[in-house]
Amino acid sequence: MPTKFYFQLLGSQRNKETTNAVRKQSYQTLLARGKNGILGKEVIKQVAPQFGLSIRTVQKIWQRGKNDLAQGAVVNVESRKRGRVGQKKIPIDLEALRNVALAEPMTIEDVSKNLGVSKSKVMRFMRKGLLRRHYNKIKPYLTAANKKSRLQWCVDMIDPDSTPNDPHFSDLFDHVFIDEK
Repeated sequence: MPTKFYFQLLGSQRNKETTNAVRKQSYQTLLARGKNGILGKEVIKQVAPQFGLSIRTVQKIWQRGKNDLAQGAVVNVESRKRGRVGQKKIPIDLEALRNVALAEPMTIEDVSKNLGVSKSKVMRFMRKGLLRRHYNKIKPYLTAANKKSRLQWCVDMIDPDSTPNDPHFSDLFDHVFIDEK
């Protein structure tokens, strides 16, 4: 059975879960600023930035507290979410990449096709260190013939008038190198 790897997808940081302590503190602040259980017009707008919450979140906390008081129950403004909340991890099977020969050159597009995920997700895996580039150190970039031809070109560029005593390269003013395709 292939090994499954789980990756947590990165989301925006705006949707942070509010801790129960912050919820209780914001409710206590609302109670302290209210008069006889009634809030002024600007109280929620003042309390929300104080705790780093949105106005709607503070309104929900206040409404839950009022409902509990109306029913005669103990006020509970804690989060109703239990266990692991948030975006679920997506299983990724990296066994498909292990089956590909290391000598075969691959691009990020090839890796994304083999894994069945997008290119941006492959880049995220690389940034996290879950995937890394592989270079084949055994296969040299230059063959023996290429090395020989390059060395011959360098020898040909030595100025023939300067060879016996003080060899130096020609000025290459009469050569044009075009790098256009």
